[in-house]
Amino acid sequence: MSTPPKRPRSNLVAIPGNTDSQKNIPRFYGADALQKSIDRMLTEAASRMALGKTLEASRSFNKAAQFAEQLLEVLEDPEERRSMALRVNEYRSRAHALARGRLDLKRSRPYEEHETDDQVYTDEESDALEQQILMLIDDRPRHMDWAAIGGMEELKTELKFHYGLAMAQLPPGIEIEGWQNIMFYGPPGTGKTLLACAIANKLNATFFNVKASQVVSKWVGESARLISTLYRLARKFTREGRPSIVFIDEFDALCKSRNSDGQLHHQQMLASILSEIDGFASKGERNMVMTIGATNRPWDLDTAVLSRFERRVLIDLPDRDAREAIFRIHLDAKGIAVDEDSITYEELADMTADLSGREIARFCKEVTAAMLHEMNPRIPTLVDEGLQAIKDYTIGLRPLTRSDFEPFADVTVPDTTPADALRYARWGRAVNDSEAM
Repeated sequence: MSTPPKRPRSNLVAIPGNTDSQKNIPRFYGADALQKSIDRMLTEAASRMALGKTLEASRSFNKAAQFAEQLLEVLEDPEERRSMALRVNEYRSRAHALARGRLDLKRSRPYEEHETDDQVYTDEESDALEQQILMLIDDRPRHMDWAAIGGMEELKTELKFHYGLAMAQLPPGIEIEGWQNIMFYGPPGTGKTLLACAIANKLNATFFNVKASQVVSKWVGESARLISTLYRLARKFTREGRPSIVFIDEFDALCKSRNSDGQLHHQQMLASILSEIDGFASKGERNMVMTIGATNRPWDLDTAVLSRFERRVLIDLPDRDAREAIFRIHLDAKGIAVDEDSITYEELADMTADLSGREIARFCKEVTAAMLHEMNPRIPTLVDEGLQAIKDYTIGLRPLTRSDFEPFADVTVPDTTPADALRYARWGRAVNDSEAM
């Protein structure tokens, strides 16, 4: 079995000193323009670090911090301002660490004394890892509410209770272990990510949205370092009393069963995940970092990792009531009328049995797009006439009828087969039975 390659070390060293000229940064009045400027500076910093140009990378981080400070002045939402203020501090820390430099890049040490989770590292690789993790912070949950998720009312209530229990104040001398780690499993497109976002929104949590591919590296040991960096930063963001939620999608790609091919390549990463999920790094303090895993292939998960999740929840295909609710979310809630004398929402739910929530959303888009094309045939001509012509045009609409839905229902094939759905249910029962023995 081949051994993964080791990442080559740069023979360049950091240049000490901070000679940032503090040049004036152009003022932009739009938040979008400022965010694009920040992203450009971060990309530039990462490129310069890859080339060993640490002083130049330091300047790029400083410019990113200055753009972020300008964006901070534009933002009105308190949570967005807090998040951006944290990013300003992170960019300044990166710039300071790079500017001070060091001669020995073989080891990663903090440039001054900090608590473990506050350490700022000065070698290019550690800086790049931390910057990579910071980019995983997702602000999308701030706009996600439980009402935007059709169905699953009992599960929503259960999640609210147990996560609320984990955050509530304990009476003196009482220890209650809540759910720190939950695994969502089930067919694709059933709302696993939406549920995680809603939890993060209601807990006002910092949300790390992680795809397995973002923390899997071909370099020896780097995946384990990325996992450790992820949880170190997640703990760091809990300092002001807000929890952090680490949502890891495609979890099976990180922690396949040890019987799977190539598992030897993942031993360091597996050990790192086990340590972090167990909370060993929290040093006995109350753990405010919650892990939510999601997988479409739960049977591929390593049993040692699976045992760390106090709750495994099947997010199944939506039932009839849930499908009706999903149709209302994607049509009625968006102002797209349905002629209920022609077809009711209940009939739409019956028409789309075995479809996932994502497939129903796509179904609604296709039906709506066909209606809009019918009602607005002049749009291509108006585009040819120029921007002002299309801006002056008002889109025409009409209520959707049975004849709009039926052609698409006839050709829509569910992604999840009955055999697939049965396999999820059997796996869940088998895991529960084995734990009960």
